[in-house]
Amino acid sequence: MKKLRLYLETTIPNYLFDDDKPEKQRDSWRLWNEIKAGEYEVVVGSAVIDEINRFKDENAEKKLSMFNALRTINYEFFEVNDEVIRLANEYINIGGLKPSSEADAIHIATATLTSCDFILSWNFAHIVNMRAMVAVDAVNTREVLKQVKILSPTIFLGEE
Repeated sequence: MKKLRLYLETTIPNYLFDDDKPEKQRDSWRLWNEIKAGEYEVVVGSAVIDEINRFKDENAEKKLSMFNALRTINYEFFEVNDEVIRLANEYINIGGLKPSSEADAIHIATATLTSCDFILSWNFAHIVNMRAMVAVDAVNTREVLKQVKILSPTIFLGEE
């Protein structure tokens, strides 16, 4: 059986090290351990690396931990390109994401263009919500692109 292909948005490695959100941390580690065990194909976009690199100096330890965690999994790296930016702008133009959420639209476009089955994120404000999901479905249908499902790790993993 073909492995599911997952796009990991920046909040996934971020919550591995967020002790203030124990439920999200627990489910992020559950997902991470399944990834380490080879259960899924994983894509990480250059937007994720860029966002981690923008962490402030006071978060230098967390930043290092996130990069170290990424080194423990196998993933395909995908560089943002003109097609990603064009598709991200389509998601914004249709009203699925706000213009100020271009980075979030880039994550979704990267997941779409790398034929991911799912984008996993804890970003409920901009990514994991009905408005974004409907827009992504509409644009991807119009452009004859693979549909990507958007979920939190908790929903994706289900009950333990």
